[in-house]
Amino acid sequence: MELTDAEKTDRVRLLNDMARQNPGVACRANMTIGFAALEDHDRHAAMQVMLAFDHFHEGNDPHGEHDFGAIYRLRSGDWVQARPSDEKSISETAFWKIDCYDKQLEFGSEAPWDSDQTTRVLTIMLAEEY
Repeated sequence: MELTDAEKTDRVRLLNDMARQNPGVACRANMTIGFAALEDHDRHAAMQVMLAFDHFHEGNDPHGEHDFGAIYRLRSGDWVQARPSDEKSISETAFWKIDCYDKQLEFGSEAPWDSDQTTRVLTIMLAEEY
């Protein structure tokens, strides 16, 4: 049975959410040198916010696939999902991104809604590394 475009998007979103919530299990996971260089407690706190990320809206998820997000470290040291209105309260921004590749990791997946044909790769990085 052929999936509709809406069903494909729903499936991609579900698989991306599973990948983000289970890095290293439901996907391959990478962190950039800058993100890896954060102090252990900051890196751990940022990862916890990324794992729980649900702040999706039209502005940051126009295709409804849950494949990208930004998280923010406040001057207080807390990491949050929603961008604060006061720019001066942000001390660090990190991005996470999920890319869908073929099983050999050579090309983009032709069917990102099909986990049998797709390997997901999650990357988390500091915004200045993007």
